[in-house]
Formats: sequence, structure tokens, C-alpha cells
Amino acid sequence: MRRLLKLALFLLVVLVIAILFVANPALDVPAGALSQKYYLPGPHKIATHPIDWTDSSRPTMANHDFKGRDSRELKGRIWLPADKNGAPYPLVVYSHGYMSQHNEGEYILDFLASHGYVAVSVDFPLSTGSAPGGAIILDVVNQPGDISFLIDQILARSQQPDNALHGMVDSQRIAALGLSLGGLTTELVAFHPTLKDPRIRAAISMAGPSEFFMPQFFENNSIPFMYIGGTADAIVPYREHAQPITQKDKGSILITLHAGSHVGFIDMAPVFFRWLNNPDEFGCKALMYGLKNAQQVPKTGNPPPTLSEVLGGSARGVDSHSTAPCQASEFTRAMPPARQHSLVVLAIYSFLESQFSPSQTTRIEMHEYLIDQMAKENQDVAVSVGS
Repeated sequence: MRRLLKLALFLLVVLVIAILFVANPALDVPAGALSQKYYLPGPHKIATHPIDWTDSSRPTMANHDFKGRDSRELKGRIWLPADKNGAPYPLVVYSHGYMSQHNEGEYILDFLASHGYVAVSVDFPLSTGSAPGGAIILDVVNQPGDISFLIDQILARSQQPDNALHGMVDSQRIAALGLSLGGLTTELVAFHPTLKDPRIRAAISMAGPSEFFMPQFFENNSIPFMYIGGTADAIVPYREHAQPITQKDKGSILITLHAGSHVGFIDMAPVFFRWLNNPDEFGCKALMYGLKNAQQVPKTGNPPPTLSEVLGGSARGVDSHSTAPCQASEFTRAMPPARQHSLVVLAIYSFLESQFSPSQTTRIEMHEYLIDQMAKENQDVAVSVGS
């Protein structure tokens, strides 16, 4: 009996160690002195506040067996410094991808909050994984309006003396950031002729669908724009979506992650997908299952419009052509997700600081790091700028 107890205790210890190892993967340390310096957490402790806001001015459309509602419910969270040393802070609005949720980019928003940023992210009503009637893509046309509503709410609360956000947000320093369908949402709220919000002063799209945008979509654009794409992305392929960006938007910056994947951008990737050859193998199965269900025509309705039609077609600078996702016969081996996270954080932080830092010296230094030094110190990154 004593031997059995010892064996059981030993196995329990091994199990606990294994669980801790799986749940707490080793973090990546970027190469180079500057990269390591900028990758350090900021001086601020982080506070978070759950939010549950309703936009009663806009409806949520019907979706399969969901009959719709006359408002849009937005639940999520705000990340912010726990103190006001340096306030008011820049605001970053994060948009999640298809079938995902608001905490998808938490590793980014935690980092930014520690460096003096306020960030907000919500579950979009019909593209989140728990959407009534199933997640759909076409509601993306309404998501820029959700971003504008969030900005309205946060700026209003920043003016209220009894609110936790009082004095925390600078209305002149607002950025949009998103992944995948959230990257498309970011592109729309920054550049679309009728959907854009003029309060957006910088935009970052991580693997956002963009193949169907013509150069005219970005015309008359004065908003600093950065696109981050991975060459091993099987869902939003690099060659079709990322590579042409600097030709379409002459003022843009393209960050190329050599062997970066699509799923590798999400918060939980280093925990659950670090042993896979390419996390997009899992991501493609989930995506195609979701799209199959979403594309079913309602029994009493007509076939849904195309995404190009929803976004205004060629009159709005949107082409009808788009390469279908997950068409590769083989998945290219991807970089470890933890490595991808460190490079993503460095790119986003340096880009935002080059635009929003109160110090002109810091803005210049961070721009030079992003454009020149980051790729020199990290060989799996390339940086291109529009002509």
C-alpha cells in the first residue's frame, strides 16, 4: 500500500509539472540590444475593466434562426494603466477575427497598457465565436460603426469626473488595430469612403484580408498604416494580401514575418499550438467548418450578397476578386508562436510610439528602429515602405 501511495504521489507530481509546462510556455527573447530593450514591459501596473455597452441607435441584423434585435450589444474589456502618471494616454481599439473573441490579442494589449496606452476590445455581435445564429462575415460592414461607438463611449467617460476613465484618454491620439477579419475592420474604419472614422490617426492590420482593395481605396490617405503579414499564412495568404500593400498605399509600412502563420497571431497560440508544424492546419479546419455553416442560405431568404457588394464594389475601391482561404496543398512550416508574438509586439509598439509618443526624440528613435534596426537585429523580419 505504501508503495502504491508513493507511486500515486510521484505520478501526481509529474502530472502537475506537465500541466504547468504546457500552460506556461517559455517566452521568446528577441535578438539585439534595442529589440530586447523595447520588449521589456512598461513602468505601469495594468488595470482592466469589463464593459457591457449597448448601441441602441443601430440594429443587429437577422442571422439564420436569430431574428435580429434593434440594438448592438458590445461586451468586452478595457485595459489601462493603473495610474495617471503620463495621462492622458493614447487609445487603441482592437478588433478580433472571425469566430474569435475580444481577448484574442490580450498579450498585445497588456503590453501596451504597461507602456501608457488605454485599449478596448469587444465581442462583435455576429462575427464572434458565440454569435447567435453562428458567426458570419458580412456583418463586418457594421463593425466600423461599433468602433466609432466605442470611441464615443470612452471619450465621453474620459470627461466624467466620477468615472475610472476620467482624464485618461487623449482624443487626438487614437489608433485602430485588428487581426484577420478584425484587420479588415481596421482597414475599413481607417480608409473606407463611407465607413471611416476621422478620429483614427493610425491603423495596424495583422493579416487582414486586403486583396480586393484597389489602389483608389487608399487614395487621399494621410493616416499612417502598417500591415503585418506572415509568409506561412494559409488563411490570408501573404502573396495575395500582404505583399501588394506598399504598392497600393504609398505611405504604408509592411512588416513581413518569415514563416509567420495566421493562427500564430492569437493570444493562446504559444500554449496550444507550439508543437504543430503550422497552427493554420488547425485554423483552416475550424475556419472552413464555420464558413460552411455561415454560407447556408436561410430557408425564407435569398442568397446573401458578396463581400464586395456589401462594401460598395468598385465605386468604393473594392474589387470582386478574392482568393479563397486554405487552398494550399501543403502547410509551410511556421515559426514558433511565441517567437511570432515577440516580433508582433515589437512592431506594433514601435509603430505606435513613432506616431504617438509625446517626445519628438522618441518618435524619431522608434521610427528608425522600426524601419531599420528591427530587421537587422531579427533575421526573420523584413520591413518594406511604400514609395
